[in-house]
Amino acid sequence: MILSMTGYGTGSAQRDDISVTAEIRTVNHRFLDLHVRISREYMFLEGEIQKLVRRTLQRGRVDLSVTVQNAVAPAFLINNDLVKSYIEAAGNLQKEFQFQDSLKLKTLLGLPGVLKNGDALQVEDQGIITELVQSSVREALGGVLQMRQQEGASIHEDMKRHLAAIEESTGSIREMSANSAAECLDKLNERLAQLTIQGGIDPQRLAQEAALIADKCDISEEVTRLESHIAQYYSLMNSKEKAGKKLDFLLQELQRESNTILSKSTNLEVAQRAISIKTDIEKLREQVQNVE
Repeated sequence: MILSMTGYGTGSAQRDDISVTAEIRTVNHRFLDLHVRISREYMFLEGEIQKLVRRTLQRGRVDLSVTVQNAVAPAFLINNDLVKSYIEAAGNLQKEFQFQDSLKLKTLLGLPGVLKNGDALQVEDQGIITELVQSSVREALGGVLQMRQQEGASIHEDMKRHLAAIEESTGSIREMSANSAAECLDKLNERLAQLTIQGGIDPQRLAQEAALIADKCDISEEVTRLESHIAQYYSLMNSKEKAGKKLDFLLQELQRESNTILSKSTNLEVAQRAISIKTDIEKLREQVQNVE
């Protein structure tokens, strides 16, 4: 199954006065690059959110935001103990350094930790919030998966088209390379005639020339490997595993074999087919960049 790395999903859950919404956006990335945004008072849920995502997604940049809202009007509490500490510390500084100014109420209320969100503190059962967050994130992940599957189906069809073209070109190259032995023999005869004109034939040099020409003309191994890689590509495309990285590796191998065929063959039609294969490989590579 081909899955795209592009996806979007939202989810929501509510109980009593508490509501939670989750939004997830994903794009292609070489690895799983997860970014979670949630209010500071609910940061204890970040680990659980990451677990949910990692169980579902393996690759891609994932931007996930979670919003927790309470329908009750927000209330704030004063941290009296902390206020006393601030006042005592300010009084000690004033005595020691003879400061003229005193700690004013406006300044005091702006100090870290003085004001606390009463609503968050009043939620005794953190399990309720955890359950709502999990539910909304799961729903959002479901939307992401659905979109990834739809995008993946389009990628799958496009890949099939380019892979079929590569397969057809490879078959043509195999047929055309069947005459390579005769072509090599003609080249060898031409070379023998040149050596004869130059003053005789050295048996050792003759053997070297023959081996070089035969190796240069023979592309049967490269064609066989191309066919094998194509079969593996088809298999991975239709398997249940998430094979983006393996498909990318196979494309590198297909590119390597087509380059070798292009450099070894002296047949113009074979060279044209090899160039066509390289073009389709590049099209596949563009698609694989977005496959999970």
